[in-house]
Order: sequence, then C-alpha cells, then structure tokens
Amino acid sequence: MRNYEKVISQPGIATETASDSRCQIYVIDDYIESQPEAPSNYTDIDELVDQWSADEKGRDALEDARRWVANAFYNEDGDYNEDGDTVRTLRLRKGWSQKRLAEELQTSQPHIARIERGTENLTIETCRKLSRTLEIDLNTLDQALKRQEVIAQQKAKAI
Repeated sequence: MRNYEKVISQPGIATETASDSRCQIYVIDDYIESQPEAPSNYTDIDELVDQWSADEKGRDALEDARRWVANAFYNEDGDYNEDGDTVRTLRLRKGWSQKRLAEELQTSQPHIARIERGTENLTIETCRKLSRTLEIDLNTLDQALKRQEVIAQQKAKAI
C-alpha cells in the first residue's frame, strides 16, 4: 500500500489535490504473477489428440474410448445419469469430441461446451443441425436439453 497526494481524475492523468487529504491506491499489477513457462517436453492435450487422430488406428481408439466413457459413466442404468441422455452422452456415444461436433455443426468448441453445460439458449436452426448430426429426432434432443438444464440448475444450487 502506498500513500499518494495526487488524484487520478482520468485514466493516466494525475492532478494535485486541493486539500491535504490523502488517499490510498492499491496497485494490482504488483500482485499479478506471470504464468510459468511450460517445460520443454510439454505437449498440449489438443496437440496430443490431433496426433492420435492423424491415423485411422488412433482415431478409432479415441472414438472407442469415448463410447466406453458414455456407457460406463453416463449409462441410463448407471448412477450418474439415471434420467437419460444429454447432448454430451449422445456425442460420446458417436465417439466424437466436442471439437469434432463443432466442426460438423460449423461452430466453435466453446459453443458446444456451453450447449453441453445447459447454459446456452439454442435457436431452432441449431437444434435441427444438432438432431441431424447426432442422428436423433427433435423430441429426443428436446429431452436431452431439458436434462442438461436440470443438471445445470442442480449444480448452481450446490454452489
């Protein structure tokens, strides 16, 4: 903490105070730590997945792993998702990543993430594209989106 006898009237412009009053200014830049650099042998997860997806065998293995996750952890008969599918489970059952679904829909991966979190309001055109791409009818998609909304609300209440 530092004491100053100048007042900041506009960003970057300091003027002298008219009285002897002092103010305290907190300089936040002093507390920001720079991010450490990644080790030289570091590989970004997206780069790693791209490398594995480059050949057919690796791509098939990743798709099988995603299907396994959908069935093992998001199974309708399991504890985690006892009320049915969400867009996430429908995507995983196809063996697709969020990135792949985004490419198919001609949108971005963060948009897919928001859809899967249940925090995105979708247009009817996006719903149509999703249902065609996931090979489901609009009623199934509607139910999946409703489940996601309930899950998002439950998570918000838990916080």
